[in-house]
Amino acid sequence: MAAQAERQPTVVLVPGAWQRSSGFDTVQQKLGHLGYPTVLVDHLSTGAEPPTIELTDDVNNLRQVLQRLVDEERDVVVIAHSYGGVVASCAVEGFDVAELSKSGKNGGVIMLAYLSAFVLPKGKSLMDGLGGQWLPWQRVEGDYCRTTNEAEVFYNDLSVPEQRKWIATMTHMPVAVFKSKSTYEPWHVIPCMYIFCTKDNAIPIVSQTAMASQMGSSITTYEIVSSHSPFLSSPDEVVGGIELAARTGEEMKGLI
Repeated sequence: MAAQAERQPTVVLVPGAWQRSSGFDTVQQKLGHLGYPTVLVDHLSTGAEPPTIELTDDVNNLRQVLQRLVDEERDVVVIAHSYGGVVASCAVEGFDVAELSKSGKNGGVIMLAYLSAFVLPKGKSLMDGLGGQWLPWQRVEGDYCRTTNEAEVFYNDLSVPEQRKWIATMTHMPVAVFKSKSTYEPWHVIPCMYIFCTKDNAIPIVSQTAMASQMGSSITTYEIVSSHSPFLSSPDEVVGGIELAARTGEEMKGLI
């Protein structure tokens, strides 16, 4: 198993807003059984007190993780959920295989998969991605952004007990992260994938499709019939998508 794990790329799991990385625990366990090393990354902004953390802080936090893996010359697959797509897009800058090879390094980010995640053009903010206004289920109080109607928005394919369990783990986000602008478009230099969640009430499928189209027709796509939290309701399907991301990333390594 150890030898197999060394051959597999490392999977970095990046959650969305309001949610902790613990939601990926089942997916992480299943990937481990398949020999994939994994890293869970929580955002500094999630539940931050005071709520002054910005996108840049979350980006730098993820970059530290990626830097360590790159220094170990690992192939890396980044799986970014929801808001995590904005963080990951910015954080992978300079970690593509071609750029690292210029300095004689092996490895790098071989695939960035957006799991029902925001894909923003450079210079656009998450608020721009929301259409310039808060959504009905977002409750803003000063510098805090909280959620409402979580069972229907985030967990509409879970049982009521499971909904209650995961709602209890959610927390606030700083308003500042919604206003910070994205700084990078990784799909020009890193193979990218979009994992669609067809029953998502947080980012509807029509919005997912529109964002994915910004990356061009050459991206890899995968579909899960699930809510905004497929790592809870459909972990096997999420693992299947990650396996596809890893295989495709290895096949395309260095070709972009």
